[in-house]
Formats: sequence, C-alpha cells, structure tokens
Amino acid sequence: MKDFILEISFDGTAAAEELIQARLFTTASTGNSSAEVNGRGVLTAYFDSVADRQEALEGLSDLAAIEVQAVDRDRLDWLALYEQSLEPIFIGTRFVVAPAASLISADTSRLRIIIPQEQAFGTGSHETTSLCVEILESIDLSGRRGMDVGSGSGILALAMLRLGATRALAFDNDLDAYAALRENRSRNGVAPASMPLFIGSVEALRGGRFDVVTMNILPEVIIALLGEIVRHAKSGAAVVLSGVLTTRRDEVVRAAALYSLQLEEQRQKGEWWAGLFRA
Repeated sequence: MKDFILEISFDGTAAAEELIQARLFTTASTGNSSAEVNGRGVLTAYFDSVADRQEALEGLSDLAAIEVQAVDRDRLDWLALYEQSLEPIFIGTRFVVAPAASLISADTSRLRIIIPQEQAFGTGSHETTSLCVEILESIDLSGRRGMDVGSGSGILALAMLRLGATRALAFDNDLDAYAALRENRSRNGVAPASMPLFIGSVEALRGGRFDVVTMNILPEVIIALLGEIVRHAKSGAAVVLSGVLTTRRDEVVRAAALYSLQLEEQRQKGEWWAGLFRA
C-alpha cells in the first residue's frame, strides 16, 4: 500500500502555514506534518489516492510563493515499527510480556503473555499489575478456577492460566474492553472455554465459586464489591486486591476484615499496594 504525498514548501511564517492548512482541511488529506528545512517551512500532506492528491494540488494552485512536489511512498506501519523498538517486560520471576511473540527470546524459560502496546487496558507495565502477577506466582494455581474482576486486557486471567489454572473467568464493565479481551485470548492461544468473557460486573454472576479472585481496580470499587466477591469465593480462596495507593491500604484492609477476609501477604511498589487475602 502506498501513501500519495504533497510536499509543500513555503516561506515559513505562521500565516502561510495557516492558509495552507485551511486549504488542506477541505480536501481528502488523511493528515499532515510540518518541519523547517533551510529556513523554509515544509508541510507534508498525505492522501489515499492519486485523484485525491490531484484535487488538493489544484486547490493550492493559486497560492503564491509555495513550491509543491508530488511523491509516492510505500506506507509505513508505524505501530509495527514502534513495537519492534520495544523491549519485553519481565514481571516477577516467571513472566515475560511483549506486544509481539517475535520480541521474546526463543530460549527463555519464562511464561509468555502477548499484549499489544496500543491497548489502553493494561500491558503489564504498571506497578499494580506487576504486583498482582507476583502474588499470583506465590499461589499454587494448578487445577484451580480463577476469576478476574475488571479484567481490562485480560492479563491477570492469562497469568492464572499460564500458572496452571484450568479456567479463568474474565469480565469488565467497559464495553470497549470486550474486543481487547477476545483478541488477547486468541493471540495467546487460549481456548474460549478456558477463559470465558463477558461485559458486566460480578453482580451478574448467578452462581459459581472460585479458588482465586483478582481485582486490580479502584479502592472504591473494590470495597463496594467485596460482599459479592466473598459470595463467589470458596472457603480458603485467595483474593488478590490491587490498584490501591499505599495511603488507602488501611481502608481496604478494614473493609476486607468486615467480610472475614484475612490479610496473608502484602507487597508495595512505589506508591502502590497490593494484598493477598484468604476467604
């Protein structure tokens, strides 16, 4: 695929650029960028077809003191180039997370999770996510059933499955999260039956009890949902709570105690806190 480009050179003044931008606004240009070259401004405008570019060129023909050059160029996949420049994220002692499998060394013994960097639902780089993953590493998940509340990208549900869980339910109340959850499940080779998905909250569950529950969300949401979480947690279940600033730690621990959740382990990274509780 090609980009069809107009490189427009002008006197470099703001007024001249503003006039050119105004003309381009009425065209089919898909975007533009500007730079200064040898004291003159150069505005590069992109088009999807020769016809669109030609129409824009005709619309600029009456402007004095500009020079215009038409250029055809192979379209660059900027996201792919960006992802190639990234480094894998190493979490805990057992995980490596990357936007593409090609970025992970073939000889690593770490458990792999593939999460694209363009997603806004969690890629593993935030302290709260790494705290959760580190706590999950400390739990025996073999043959267990997990539930991730407010899943985002699904990284915690995927981590549970990588650590041996037989099933990890993942859900979020953000409609836009569903596509990310479904795509990440697929790109990590997980069968739908092993990682069921839905959009909604824990109140939507009619039944089911789980061996491990993760909630990496705001303290206000955690506290409000603790009653439902306990209702769906097996006796002795591990409940991992994160997304909590250290200044809110005591508030969350007190709320958990009201539901007989006992704090077993806690970790901190910077200003963030996470706790492992037992039901």
